[in-house]
Amino acid sequence: MVTLPKLPEKKYDTEAVKVKSKPVAMKKMKSKNKILAVTAFAMLSLMGCNIDPILTDSYSEDVAWSNVDNLRLNLNGFYSLIGGYYGSEVENDACTDILKMNGPRDSENLFVFGSAPITPAANPFNNWDNRHTWQLSCCRFLHNLAEHRGNFPESIANEAEAEARFFRALVNFDLAKRFGASFILHKELPVMGEKNHARCTPEECWDFIYEDLTFAAKYLPKRWDDATKDPWGEATHTGRVTQGAAWGMLARAMLYAQRWKDASDAALEVKKLGYALYKNPSRPDKGYGELFMNRRSARVDNNESIIECGYSYDDEMDYSFDYFYCPPSDGGYAEASPTEDLVSAYEMADGREFSWSDPTMKANPYVGREPRFYASILYNGAPWKGQTLYTYEGCNDGYALGGGTTCTGYYMRKLFDENLPKNGIRATDLTYYYMRYAEVLLIYAEAMAEQGDIPAALEALNEVRARVDLPAKSAKNKTEFMKLLRHERMIELAFEGHRFWDIRRWGLGTTLLNDVHMKGIKPTKTSEGTYEYKVVDCDAGSTRVYLEKYNRFPIPLSELQQNTACEQFDEWK
Repeated sequence: MVTLPKLPEKKYDTEAVKVKSKPVAMKKMKSKNKILAVTAFAMLSLMGCNIDPILTDSYSEDVAWSNVDNLRLNLNGFYSLIGGYYGSEVENDACTDILKMNGPRDSENLFVFGSAPITPAANPFNNWDNRHTWQLSCCRFLHNLAEHRGNFPESIANEAEAEARFFRALVNFDLAKRFGASFILHKELPVMGEKNHARCTPEECWDFIYEDLTFAAKYLPKRWDDATKDPWGEATHTGRVTQGAAWGMLARAMLYAQRWKDASDAALEVKKLGYALYKNPSRPDKGYGELFMNRRSARVDNNESIIECGYSYDDEMDYSFDYFYCPPSDGGYAEASPTEDLVSAYEMADGREFSWSDPTMKANPYVGREPRFYASILYNGAPWKGQTLYTYEGCNDGYALGGGTTCTGYYMRKLFDENLPKNGIRATDLTYYYMRYAEVLLIYAEAMAEQGDIPAALEALNEVRARVDLPAKSAKNKTEFMKLLRHERMIELAFEGHRFWDIRRWGLGTTLLNDVHMKGIKPTKTSEGTYEYKVVDCDAGSTRVYLEKYNRFPIPLSELQQNTACEQFDEWK
């Protein structure tokens, strides 16, 4: 008998949407990945093989590995690793300078203010058990595939191996970016009963990720044949990882590894495959915002998406993201708000920096800003769902401390579905982008700058800016360029979960996130009906804490207790 890979118990860490313990009256949500959900795998396998539908996760090998359809259904379980929607990304960004959780007792605030510090026994970013479980699931699949390769054409076996190795690289990367690329690295299934394993070296880690992803890039198709449909009416291969996904993941991983040539080479391979930034030919200023409004049910030509995940919702089912993050007037809980630190970083439409010390800008702070500002931020006076949203102190959505509304004077706009009603059923089918081409361009830009090629770096960075009609930037050296690059990643990738990890890998945590206070804006309505804006401390006097040793998270205490060969990092002893 062979046990089919199944989803490990969900741990609500930074890789998962947090369960909110609030009295949200919502119907049970039924969702599915673009790929058939893992929960459907067993049933579909049974139907395809005409055997009795006994509820079990174990089937004989001749069923599980008997044909191509079952092989691919076997692989579907790994696709939950790509993600769902942006809840976990928002929570990651709320541990940085661009987002602030409005509830004083939210776990992200407890972390950033040092009330809940990271320890070997308690780490809100810990995914050690979860990702090692998935790592072994990938190895188990590859082991079983090797034993049954004779059941499949060589091209199909290579594709399946490539998919599994892609996901093994993905989970190893998730571990690498947390634990300094030194964890328990299983290249194959361990000997039964063997529990003691030493940590790998960073070189071993990055070499293995490189090996897996280059294999995946070699054998995954550029595009899958989508001629047949699944029971939900979608193409059966829609959403499967491709050659572009493998090269893109390699570019991201090698950027973290500081293997600059490998990162830029992989990014170039993505470019060769024809990916491009999404634009609206008739409304260039709206392309960035529309990218995040693309629905599964009304697909548009989008060559920016490299790795994505989509959910389909029945009309009677509810959708929770907006419940947690939309303004109170939308029936939302307003859990997170953009900081003034982020909002001030959005340039004017002509490329000038915004400044509250400029009298003209201060008088009309939200007029004449660049397109990504209007696509990403809800501000005092913003048009929203056919009305005007106000955040001045004292109004329904107004500035206040204590939770339930904004403590920064802003709400997110990016990632919300503006077409949803303010109350009632919220059925939607927006797309979650695990990786898009804009990120790859910024990876290439950074990697080229690190190799000393500033002109090539500027060309890639300015391609991202040109999508929103911002003027090109220039830089004389790497120091000047990296300032531009860090700004562009902050703006372009806002709320997509990159900021915390960027700050860590740049070694800027103790500069940007320690012994500091983030800012908000408090709008006040005057007796004349105009508005005055005051920059305030949205942290209410609390000082943020980021320790140097947070740049590499500790090995969990549970691992040290059961694995005598695994040694804790020196800074955490």
